[in-house]
Amino acid sequence: MGRPRKAAATSTSSPALSSSTPEFKPAASKASSASTSGSSFHPTASHSASTRSRKGAESSGGRGAAVPPSSGDFKNNQEKLPRAKSKGESVRQGSPAPCQLGKEAVMKIEQETRGQRNNSKWHEHRENRITASMAHKIANSKYINEKSSDVPQSYLKAVVNAGSRVQSPAMSWGIKNEKSAIKEYKELTSKQAGKDVTVNECGLFVHPEKSWLAASPDGIVHDGTTGKPVKLLEIKCPYKHRDHTVKDACKDASFCLEKNGDAYALKKNHAYYSQVQCQLAATGLTKADLVVHTKKETAVAPVEFDAKFWEKTEPKLEKFYYEAVVPHLERKNPVWISEE
Repeated sequence: MGRPRKAAATSTSSPALSSSTPEFKPAASKASSASTSGSSFHPTASHSASTRSRKGAESSGGRGAAVPPSSGDFKNNQEKLPRAKSKGESVRQGSPAPCQLGKEAVMKIEQETRGQRNNSKWHEHRENRITASMAHKIANSKYINEKSSDVPQSYLKAVVNAGSRVQSPAMSWGIKNEKSAIKEYKELTSKQAGKDVTVNECGLFVHPEKSWLAASPDGIVHDGTTGKPVKLLEIKCPYKHRDHTVKDACKDASFCLEKNGDAYALKKNHAYYSQVQCQLAATGLTKADLVVHTKKETAVAPVEFDAKFWEKTEPKLEKFYYEAVVPHLERKNPVWISEE
């Protein structure tokens, strides 16, 4: 910048992710996300609330069939991301049908954007795409919910410019402590599972059917014995509560987690819930672990793909893309829309 646990543990220091991480390869086959061989990751499908245009046919509604399109390699694909001058991509012509990328393009982008914020290609491929971190703001904006006719310019700028690269103290804190959080997570979950759990780095996942949508989880969790991908990982190191236990942080009404008996749960109305759901939709995985790490505690909140939530959220993101982002890009650069 991926999990099944409901527990908390005390944090310690952490090493970097191993550079020997097995190669991560999305596949085109319609296998289950758990039915991969070795430790390579083959996401079975994106979880698209709709595999049609906004006016079109049936909702896919499910979790497993949204594989990168079978229409052939991305160089010949007619449904590509409207993003000017990106090799292998061209502007989709006609009515706003879902923009698609072939499996080769999806795999290539994920692989060449590993390292995420430290990789220039990650920043490049995020431009003009709605990313998971913006999902909540856009879906809940007055513009999208028809309470205002004004496009929120800060949200538009975040999409077309891929956001600011300036790091706030909170962002710096999160980056600094991410490796410690992953180390704590692996120790905690491996102990609970009774076997090794590994976390592999990943890059940017572009939704194979809606290539204007993308997500960058903090890792992909693999079963240490079978090497199979289990879930995606999202790490949060809250600066505001860095000196508190997660349990105490839950007393803050604005905090992302709530106590549910002995376990922690991610609030469904929180921005992180939208973010994780978008990550699951883009990767095709069905499970995630949100890890909240402070100086005093590391808590794990399991999250599953919420089809009903995503069916309501995805059309709002698509609306923003076609009604705000596309017109902006057309006005800014007329060549953008005519490029093939």
